[in-house]
Amino acid sequence: MNSVANGKPTFSSLKRYLSSSKSMIERLRHRANTLDLSLIKTSTVLTVGITVARLLGFGFSLILARLLTPDDYGLIQYTITLAGIVAIGTQPFAQHVLARFTSQHLQDQEQLSRFLNTAWWVLAGVFGVTLFIAVPALALSNRLSLGVMAVFIGITAFYTYYGLARGFIASYRLLAAYLGSNFVQLVLIFIVYALLRNRSTQPALLIYGLSYFLPLAVLQAVAPLPFHFRLALPDPAIFRRLLRFSAPIWISHAAYIIYAAIDVLLLEHYLQTAAVGIYVLTKTLTTLFGFAPMAIATILLPRITASPRQQRLQLLKNAMALALAANAVLLLGFLLTYRWFITQFFGPDYVLPLVAVTMLAVAEITFGLHGIITAAVVGVDQAHLETISRIVIVITAVIVGAAAVPALGITGAALTALTSAAVAMLTYAVAGLRWYRQKQALQVTETV
Repeated sequence: MNSVANGKPTFSSLKRYLSSSKSMIERLRHRANTLDLSLIKTSTVLTVGITVARLLGFGFSLILARLLTPDDYGLIQYTITLAGIVAIGTQPFAQHVLARFTSQHLQDQEQLSRFLNTAWWVLAGVFGVTLFIAVPALALSNRLSLGVMAVFIGITAFYTYYGLARGFIASYRLLAAYLGSNFVQLVLIFIVYALLRNRSTQPALLIYGLSYFLPLAVLQAVAPLPFHFRLALPDPAIFRRLLRFSAPIWISHAAYIIYAAIDVLLLEHYLQTAAVGIYVLTKTLTTLFGFAPMAIATILLPRITASPRQQRLQLLKNAMALALAANAVLLLGFLLTYRWFITQFFGPDYVLPLVAVTMLAVAEITFGLHGIITAAVVGVDQAHLETISRIVIVITAVIVGAAAVPALGITGAALTALTSAAVAMLTYAVAGLRWYRQKQALQVTETV
C-alpha cells in the first residue's frame, strides 16, 4: 500500500519525498552555480567604494555651488566639460583598450610586455596629436586656459592608471586611486574656498586636474603596477592591431562625449552659464545612479573576456539585475528627498521641476544599464556595436537638444538626456534581436 498507514508514512511515500527533496536541492544548487558570487562580492565592494568616492566628488561640486555664484559655478562645470572633449583621444584608449588587452595577455608575460610597450607609444602619440589640434583650436575660440589643460592632463593620467589596474584586475588599487583623488580634491577645495574664502574659478580647475597625481604616485610607490615600458620601438603588428581595435572605440567615445556635453553646450549658448550651474547641480546628483553600474561594468569586461562563451550571457543578466535592484531603491529615496535637500542647502532657485528631475534620474539609470551591456560587448570583441549605438545616441541628442533646449530650457535639456538614453538601449535591443534571429536561422540550417 502506497498511502499513509496508521498515521505513518510508507516506504514508497518516504522514497518519493526524499527523491523530491533531492531534486529541489539539485535545482537550488544549479541556480546558485549560475550566480557568480565573486562578481556580486567584488561589485558590492566596488559599489560601496565608488559611492564613497563619488560622495567626496559631490563635496567638491556642492561646496563650489554653495559658495560661488551660479555663473562662476557654471563656468567651472563648462570648463570641465570642455576638457573632457579635449580628452576624446586619450581617455578611451587608456580606459578601455589598455584594460582589454592587458587582461587578455595576463597569462603570457612576454606578450604582455610587448603589448604594453607598444601601447605607451600609441598613447604618447595620441597625447601629442591632441595638443597639436586642441591648443590652437581653443585659442582661436578664446577658450584656451590653464584650467582646461590641467583638467585634460589629469583626466589622461587617471584613466591611464584606471585602464592598467582594470586590465590587471587590481580592483582595490583602482578603488584606492578613485577614493584618494576625490579625497584630495575635497580637502583642497574646502581649504581654498571655505577657509581661505577664495572666490575665483581658476584654483578649482587646477585642483580638479592636478589632484589625481598624489594618490597615483603613492599607489605606485606602495603597490606598483608593472608598466613594462622599455626603450624599444613599438611592435608593428601590435601597433596595427591596437589602432584597428581602438578606431571604433574612439568614434564611440567621441559620440558619447558629444552627447554628454551637448546639453551643457546648448544651455551655455542659449541661457548662459547661470543656467548651466543650476542644471548641472541636479545632473551631478543623479550620477548617484551610475555608482552600481560603473562598479559592475568595471569588473565585468575582463570577466566576460576570460569566461567561456556559454557563461557570458548569464554573467550579463546577473550584472544587469544587480544594477536594477540597487537603483530601484535609490530612485525612490532620491525623488522623495530632492526638493528638501536642494532647498535646504542651496536655496529654491536651484530646484528643478519634478518632471525634469525624474527624466534626468531615469536617463542615468538607463545609461548605467547601457554601460554594463557595453562592457560585455567590448569584452567579446564586438566593439563596433557600441560604436553604432553611440553614433545613434549623439545624432538623437543633437537633433532633440537643438529643438528642445531653445523651446523648453532646462526641462528640454533633461528631455534630451532621457530620449538619448532610451534610443541607446533600443540600439542594443535591435542588435540582440538580429543576433537571436541569426542564431535561430543557423540552427534550422544545421538541422536540415
